[in-house]
Amino acid sequence: MPEPPDAAVRKLTGEILARPEFASAISKEPFWTEWLRTFLKWLQKIQLLHDTSPVLYWTIVAAVAIISAGLVVHIIWTLWIAISAPEPSARLATSGSAPDLAEQARSLAAAGRYLEAAHRLMIATFHALADRSIIELRPDRSNRWIRAALRQSSLASGLASEIDTLVGHTERRWFGRREDDPDIYTQWLSAFERLSAELR
Repeated sequence: MPEPPDAAVRKLTGEILARPEFASAISKEPFWTEWLRTFLKWLQKIQLLHDTSPVLYWTIVAAVAIISAGLVVHIIWTLWIAISAPEPSARLATSGSAPDLAEQARSLAAAGRYLEAAHRLMIATFHALADRSIIELRPDRSNRWIRAALRQSSLASGLASEIDTLVGHTERRWFGRREDDPDIYTQWLSAFERLSAELR
């Protein structure tokens, strides 16, 4: 039996290897390998420009050198700016830099904004009570919880009851018609001064 020609053997081999069961046997190069090969061919073409078109070759080399130098200068400049920048001041880092709520309340009352002044004194009262561990201030604790804790605290019952009542009055005005009645500020100022004297 005569041997088949080489062309017929190659054709038959190609048809066999094209079948699905042989698909895993054919190695496929990853994308990055193909891209790298293309990039290297492009670099070889640029190298050929050295002899065929030296002006274009040196123009490309100069452009790449300028871009690289610009990137290096930019990185150095960015690092220098970051290193030489002054450290941020630690405002509000200590309790001594906390705002004076009582002073803010006095300024608001002097401007006729009595309800806002009373609200500031209420917050100042909460902070004073928390500083002495009479109540615990937390973002998830409502004024209702603070009032209940105040009634069960070791604070004098008369003062605790007065602050409890003032918190209720202030809440109703704050979330209601927001009337600027100087009486609410006067009551808070009296309660805050008595509390400050008791906590000394």
